[in-house]
Amino acid sequence: MRILLRPIGALILIVVAAAAYGGYERLWHRHPSRVAEAPKPAADAPMPPAPPAAIAAARASTEPTPVEPPARMTSAQQAGFDAWLIKTYLACWKPPRQQGDADVYVAQMRLAYNPDGSLSKAKLVNPPSDPALKPQAKSVLAAVQNCNPLPVPAQYRPFYEQWKTKTIHFDPQVAAR
Repeated sequence: MRILLRPIGALILIVVAAAAYGGYERLWHRHPSRVAEAPKPAADAPMPPAPPAAIAAARASTEPTPVEPPARMTSAQQAGFDAWLIKTYLACWKPPRQQGDADVYVAQMRLAYNPDGSLSKAKLVNPPSDPALKPQAKSVLAAVQNCNPLPVPAQYRPFYEQWKTKTIHFDPQVAAR
């Protein structure tokens, strides 16, 4: 009985080793009687050229990527631009005197700009129905024309998509300050 266990034990050891090495089939196909001689490249043979995609990928990984400015203004930049815009228009606006008992009219102008800061379109959103307030509306239109083109500061120019259209409120109480 002891004699039979040795060959069975050896067989089990071989099967376990074959499984650990990568399987019986892998060992079976690598047996010297089953492996055909693969041609070996000559030592002085040139290397085949790399495919163009591999060359482009290698170059892209070594070249620094350009740093692009953020696509949108931060909320602080937006607030700064809005403050600058209002200050600029208030400097151009000369509101007419209003009677003490007249209603306060806050004109709203929808403005569209070209990238250089010049106006492409200006529209009074809320024209007054009271004839006494018409001079106020005319003064707002004059202010918009007097400020054209706007000297947009350099830090805001890259964000044209965010400021190409704006609605400005012309409040005479703010202008009086």
